[in-house]
Amino acid sequence: MAVAQVFYSVFVFCLEMLNYSKMASNQRLTYFNKHLTDSLWDLWCIASGIGIWPRFIEPKLLKVSKKTITIEQLPKSLEGLRLLQFSDLHFKKNTSNRFLKKIQRKVAELSPDIIVFTGDFICHSNLHDPNALKDFLNVFKAPYGCYAVLGNHDYSEPVSLNDQGEYDVVSNSSSLISQGFSRLFKKVHLAKRSTPRASAIATHPKLIELLAKTPFTLLNNANICIPIGNSALNICGLGEYILGKTDPATAFKDYDNRYPGIILLHNPDGLRLLEKFPGEIVLSGHTHGGQVNLPWMWQKFTLLENPQFKSGLMQSHGKWIYINRGVGANMPFRWFAPPELLLMTLEASK
Repeated sequence: MAVAQVFYSVFVFCLEMLNYSKMASNQRLTYFNKHLTDSLWDLWCIASGIGIWPRFIEPKLLKVSKKTITIEQLPKSLEGLRLLQFSDLHFKKNTSNRFLKKIQRKVAELSPDIIVFTGDFICHSNLHDPNALKDFLNVFKAPYGCYAVLGNHDYSEPVSLNDQGEYDVVSNSSSLISQGFSRLFKKVHLAKRSTPRASAIATHPKLIELLAKTPFTLLNNANICIPIGNSALNICGLGEYILGKTDPATAFKDYDNRYPGIILLHNPDGLRLLEKFPGEIVLSGHTHGGQVNLPWMWQKFTLLENPQFKSGLMQSHGKWIYINRGVGANMPFRWFAPPELLLMTLEASK
């Protein structure tokens, strides 16, 4: 599969060069920024040798993490409940159909009782091939349902960091490779605030319409209490933190304190807003596990207010936290952070 991708990338590069040669001079700069730099990057990954693994192999190595979580006074009806989390699909026009089928197959093999998705269905607010995304999501099924929250890419305009370190609406005029190298050599101070422009962004109407035609119930600052046997389970979903949309007061309004709760929060930096609210487990994504998980470099690409929330299982303020590495990325390049599905089993404390 990796060999085929290498040959395909060389073929695409040749086509890009052919297109470039036919363009007028005033069109070439825009085309170079948006397309040709990505193809040059692929060519460098191939020529260098060291780039083949993180560019063509590791992004397709889907791993399953299995965790058993102990909860005090867990109702007997919930013991052994199996919850599957995946995150950060970043669906785009060149997403591998073979990889999508691998995700579907793995999830089916694990037979979860509940499936949750923790944000970033799409990339940079671009809903490419909505029918293909809908077909992918419609395969998933679980006895107690499928639930999801939105990520920062799932709103009507893309949001990232501006030059002042604020969360703001960003231009998508340059290629991902150009943006990546810019991030690598630029020192960014996180202002830890959203601009009014970012906070005013609405949800993505076409994505919301699409999700309504799939098995996934969108929990946008909302809670649902699912009856399970003689008990129930809260699933509470929050809005996106960097858009200033995380509203726990609204989200927990219908939370039933008689039962345990699973909290879905795309960005783990929003955890500080949940400290005074209930819930035993918080599931997040967003970080891609560091993605380029090398010393110094990962913090350049994964800008977090709280770097300790990079990946994996931990505890904070009496809650279990799991930060999922996700299955996709803006740029398909991963080093020591392979794509991940989480299968979590609930267990009562002894």
